[in-house]
Amino acid sequence: MEKLLIFLVIAIVAIAIVQLVRVYELASKMKGGKVEETITKSENKLNGNLFIVFMIAFFGSIIWMMIEYGNGGLGEAASVHGLKIDSLLTLNWWIILPVFFLTNTILFVFIRMYLHDPNRKALYFSHSNKLELLWTIVPSLVLAVIVITGLKTWIDIMNPDEKGTIIEVYGEQFKWTARYAGEDNKLGRADYKLITGENPLGVITQGFIEGAYASIDKKISNIETKLGENKVGNEYTLPDDKVKEMTDKLESLKRQRYRIEGGIDKGIETSVFKMAENDIVVQELHLIKDQTYTFQFRSKDIIHSAWFPYFRAQMNVVPGMITNFTFTPNKTTKEARLEDFVIDHYHKINEIHNERRRSLGEEDEIVDFNFVLMCNKICGASHYNMQMPVIVETEDEFKTWVESQTQVNGDTVKYWGAPEVVENK
Repeated sequence: MEKLLIFLVIAIVAIAIVQLVRVYELASKMKGGKVEETITKSENKLNGNLFIVFMIAFFGSIIWMMIEYGNGGLGEAASVHGLKIDSLLTLNWWIILPVFFLTNTILFVFIRMYLHDPNRKALYFSHSNKLELLWTIVPSLVLAVIVITGLKTWIDIMNPDEKGTIIEVYGEQFKWTARYAGEDNKLGRADYKLITGENPLGVITQGFIEGAYASIDKKISNIETKLGENKVGNEYTLPDDKVKEMTDKLESLKRQRYRIEGGIDKGIETSVFKMAENDIVVQELHLIKDQTYTFQFRSKDIIHSAWFPYFRAQMNVVPGMITNFTFTPNKTTKEARLEDFVIDHYHKINEIHNERRRSLGEEDEIVDFNFVLMCNKICGASHYNMQMPVIVETEDEFKTWVESQTQVNGDTVKYWGAPEVVENK
């Protein structure tokens, strides 16, 4: 109630002020004095000059921001196609910026040139073929350049000449998991019905199928044993709601086993199971410089977006379907760390980072540049933390890393060398 009264008082005061101003204006008008609509020549000139001052400040701030933040904090693209995207954006800037500065200069300068003059009459004309042609043909030609160049770049990026090494990227709240295709460069099949703690991607192998059967059969046996131990004649000694919960769980497990038998075990040839045996599941991406990669994206839960900002690559990750993107990294992580922009940028980052750590009583920490895979769809509370490090390295460095990993079948990885190039048809 108190808040309502305060609001009403403020509203009444505001209305009273508005009415007083109106009364003052009417009284001034009746006396023949200056009213709001009457602007003196000096005031008019002052407003015109202020527009020019504002224009200079406006342009100055834009130029300063372009110099300070114009590269977006990403530096030069780290992929072959990324250089094409950056060139396309640069072309757009070269077209847009002159038009922006020209049109806004005309806007502000004309305001100053054509101040209100009661003795001047504006020129009126209804139509001009020359002007119609000018503002139709010129923008059409400019847009044609932008559209044709953009379309050509898009076709080159989305229809690469080769497929290269295949890697699956699996998204879920709130992490990424990667799966390398191994020596055969063929990803094994996967199915959500086989997803477990030991098989987070649901990869189909004979071992995972048998493991799923064993896990389900054990749970079924435990429930049946517990129900049997608590049954006297045809009656259970457990509460009815508990019995219902256990029998429902039992039926669910039997359906789950049946779906694996009918949809996976008997629905796919046994030879297909072996395709996944040499796949490699990891928590970070290692790529070889100048080698082409085709990423296949899947989602466990909701729509994510796989974003490689430094490689200028992004693709939606959609539940129930596979999307893909192909790119070729053109610099290693070590080479990127030696670039002047990266050195300056991360020097500033470390200054801010360590200033905060010192304020918390913590020791300094040096943050090094790394390529990264991020989620570019707001997918939940920990969306900000959905990241995976991406290390671009030489072939020898990749060999050392990959041979420290384990295949899906449990064997140690033996580096297979550069894959056979597969041309996209």
